[in-house]
Amino acid sequence: MIVTALVLDDEAIIAADIAHQLNDREGWQATAVTSIEEARRILQENATDVLFLDIEMPGCDGMTFAEELKTKHPSLHVVFSTAYPQHAAKAFRLSALDYIVKPLSRSVLADACTKVEKRCVNSAPAEAVQKYVIKSFGRTDLVPMSDVVVARAERNYVALVCPEHEYLHRSTISDVERDLTPLGYLRCHRSFVVKKAAVQTLVRKNGVLACLRLHDGQEVPVGANYRAGVQASLTRD
Repeated sequence: MIVTALVLDDEAIIAADIAHQLNDREGWQATAVTSIEEARRILQENATDVLFLDIEMPGCDGMTFAEELKTKHPSLHVVFSTAYPQHAAKAFRLSALDYIVKPLSRSVLADACTKVEKRCVNSAPAEAVQKYVIKSFGRTDLVPMSDVVVARAERNYVALVCPEHEYLHRSTISDVERDLTPLGYLRCHRSFVVKKAAVQTLVRKNGVLACLRLHDGQEVPVGANYRAGVQASLTRD
């Protein structure tokens, strides 16, 4: 199981530190942001399991944002991480999964992660859908999910790149990511999901991870916001 996390804290150093600790935990991929606008964009574009959310930030209020998320992303788990213990009662009224007080010790963060993992396991569907049903031009193709090597966002569609053929599936890249992640796939870019077993080489340019070279010679880009998670997932597995 892969747990995808987003960390929102207006202090960049704190956000980066929490994300770093999460990425060090097996099965976790975390991204750090410092503004609600960034968080909204990532939550809209990416399947995310849990948000670690600061409460008191200049010009914004984590509690109000959490209220908004209950409607827009009802399946998202929220863990409040704050320096102010007095907001705990309100946080749990908002159905927060946990409330942890900064500065965070590794043991406290680990306990929060365990709660998230248990909730994700309990809320996961009993059996993932194993095939895509793709209808086009008087025909219906049944495409085993495990045949997909790369999924690429194409406007209102996702191109499912298989060894022998490429299919256009009417879906979003986030929904495809949700389908494929339990089967050993990895989001590496806002527009790409890749099969981890197909990756041969992590290619760096100017000292940073830039793309993934697959066994068949394809190169798939790695987005800046995904580098840490991609690096951790592929070098750990």
